[in-house]
Amino acid sequence: MTAVVTLAAAAPILAETPQATEPAGSTNPMYFGALPWELPDDAETMVVHSVTDGDTIRLTYPNDDWYYNTRLIGIQAPEMDGPFTEEQCYGPEAKEFLIELLPVGAEVYAQRDISDEDPNGRWLRHVFLIDEDTGDAYLVSEILVLGGFAGAKSYPPDDLYDDILEEAQVIADDEDAGLWEACAA
Repeated sequence: MTAVVTLAAAAPILAETPQATEPAGSTNPMYFGALPWELPDDAETMVVHSVTDGDTIRLTYPNDDWYYNTRLIGIQAPEMDGPFTEEQCYGPEAKEFLIELLPVGAEVYAQRDISDEDPNGRWLRHVFLIDEDTGDAYLVSEILVLGGFAGAKSYPPDDLYDDILEEAQVIADDEDAGLWEACAA
């Protein structure tokens, strides 16, 4: 299955948080029961250039070679070994899952919350993918948290989906999903 994902720039102030569109969770096992969403009106179409780690990807505009380092808002994935970080438990698994979920060339939708960039110059975006089989939109961060590949982490003022991600973390923790089982001390 190839996922279609889109990114969008959101207005600085949103009147209401978009909600899931159906009461039942996804039947796709890669989505861990995540609920489908109505794609935000301000979501911008982007293409996956590469995956850096479990919460950072590189995105391009369609038919453009320039990529933007993009941090997924509302989550914290375990670190990979790098020049400024040491590998943490479940870091490689989180990256590999995100590569599978968002393969190179996948179309995604990116949504800006409040801030445009983080202190490291990375874009801050909520990213949605479109399931090719159903046409439903899914919040990538919610999938990562439900699967235990990342934890929910609030980064005010960019907190549009914090409540959803906190609920997803409670579920993942209760089910010992991913890092919650593998990295238990």
